[in-house]
Amino acid sequence: MTEESKKIRQHVGRLAVPILLVVFYVWYGSLILELPQGPGEEGPLGPSFIPWLWASLLIVLTLVEIATGNLGARRDKERVVIERKSVLDALILCLLLAGFALLMQYTGFTPAVALFLAICFWWSGIRSWKIILPYVVIFAFVVNYVFHHVLKVPLPQDWLF
Repeated sequence: MTEESKKIRQHVGRLAVPILLVVFYVWYGSLILELPQGPGEEGPLGPSFIPWLWASLLIVLTLVEIATGNLGARRDKERVVIERKSVLDALILCLLLAGFALLMQYTGFTPAVALFLAICFWWSGIRSWKIILPYVVIFAFVVNYVFHHVLKVPLPQDWLF
C-alpha cells in the first residue's frame, strides 16, 4: 500500500462517523418536518421547536468534528485510528434516537422518554432496575412537566394520560 493510499484511507476513516451522523440528522430532520411548525394552542413555540433546537446543535457539533477530524478517533503519533467500537456506538446511538422518534409517535412523549432512558441506562452498563426505574420515572415526568407546562410546547399525546 502506497503512502498516498494510506493517507486517503486515514482521511476517509476520520470522516466516516461524522458523515453517518449527518445522514442520520437529515433523516431526523425529515421526521421533524411532519410536526406542526407554528405556534401551538398552549404557547408561542410549535411542537417542532425543541427537536429543531437539538438537531441544529448536533449538526453544528458534527460539522465542528468534521472540520477537526477527531470524532471517534484517537491520535497515534501521526496516524489516526478509528476504533470499531466508536463506529458501533455511533450507529447504536443513531438507532436508539430513531427508535425514540418512531416510538414517540405511537406511545406519546412520556412513555417513549422512559423507555429510551431505560435502554440508555442498560446500554451504558447500569443493570440494576432498582437504580434505573426511579431515575427513568422521575426524569420522564420532570421532562414532560417542563416541556408541557413551563415551555408550553405541545407534546405527542400519551396513551397513559
